[in-house]
Amino acid sequence: MNKIIKAVAFNTAHKVLHMKKSTKIALGVTAAATAAAATAFAVKAQQAKKQERSVKSLVVEDAIRRLPIRSSAQESYEEALEQSSRPYVLPEFARNTIGFTEYDDFTDTFVLQPNEKFSDFVIFYIHGHNFWADPSKVHFRFYRKLADTLGAELILPVYPKAPTYHVADVHQMLLDRYLYLINEKQIATDRIIFAGDASGGGLVLSLLQRLKYQVLPMPGQALLISPWLDITNTNPDMQAVQGTDPLLNVDKLAFQGKEYAGDVDLESPVVSPIYGDLKGLPPMTVITGTHDILSVDSLNLEKIAEAQDLDINVFTFVNQLHFFVGLPIPEAKEALELIAEEVFGVDDCCECDDCCESSDPEEAPDEEVIEDYSEEETEEPEEKPIDIDDF
Repeated sequence: MNKIIKAVAFNTAHKVLHMKKSTKIALGVTAAATAAAATAFAVKAQQAKKQERSVKSLVVEDAIRRLPIRSSAQESYEEALEQSSRPYVLPEFARNTIGFTEYDDFTDTFVLQPNEKFSDFVIFYIHGHNFWADPSKVHFRFYRKLADTLGAELILPVYPKAPTYHVADVHQMLLDRYLYLINEKQIATDRIIFAGDASGGGLVLSLLQRLKYQVLPMPGQALLISPWLDITNTNPDMQAVQGTDPLLNVDKLAFQGKEYAGDVDLESPVVSPIYGDLKGLPPMTVITGTHDILSVDSLNLEKIAEAQDLDINVFTFVNQLHFFVGLPIPEAKEALELIAEEVFGVDDCCECDDCCESSDPEEAPDEEVIEDYSEEETEEPEEKPIDIDDF
């Protein structure tokens, strides 16, 4: 980059003396801006190298830190209550740009076909957004990349949301859709991958425990991305990570989790699966980043897995955000390749431009993706314990 700037300056320098004053000023401003950009890039490159991350991920994170993300759930409670009471409507972006369509006759469950179907996996994907919000454009873009990377069909059940609905409603909807796959569609369970991010990752783990408890057939594998596994949010290590997480807020999450739980005890594995019996579950892969307050849940899960010799592999990406897999950065591509190569036995990601995008750190980040990369919010009642038997 610096060589290009120097070459341009050398080739134009002899013309400067013959230019009008206004032109010289304009040229000076342009040169100053170019030099400033080069200096800024050099600083970012040095900073990224020190943090063992890509320049692009650093630039994107800095941009996200400047977004006006609210930390109080109560601020939008009434709005969320009204929004969650309405039936879900698939956005035109998800339908026309990404390619989702209704799954059979369901109005709340959708299907996405890969650009090239080279595996017989079916991804049963449970989306995140703290049990309060529907999938965003960032999510939908990621679903396309995941489906194409695995060459697999992706089923997306958009479950009912808090604060109007609670855990029992969510579990029942997801369980019904899963049983529909194996009973009505006759899909072999060993070819089904339970996948989810954030609250969806927690739902994956809690549903697996419920399937085991009710002696129902379980999927072949599970993928948890930046999972929220403990809605009590009482782990003191979360506060240590809070300063590096520009997206999530401990108090806000605790409020939202309590609303989602309703009358269920917050330490019940129904809502906080980290407290449940994790033995006998299918192989599991967890992706997390150290700039995510929820990463402490994944670290706890890793400790439990090691102590009990469970088939759970946790992959921690240094200095990466919550759901970084959805960002246009090299680390997201690495995570997808890890999922394909290490978890599902796919040797290479597909060759489409969307999935195997350039990892050039100088490429400008997608501003629309950055602006869309935020969480929702919301308020709280009292509760009395309920067990999984009550479902």
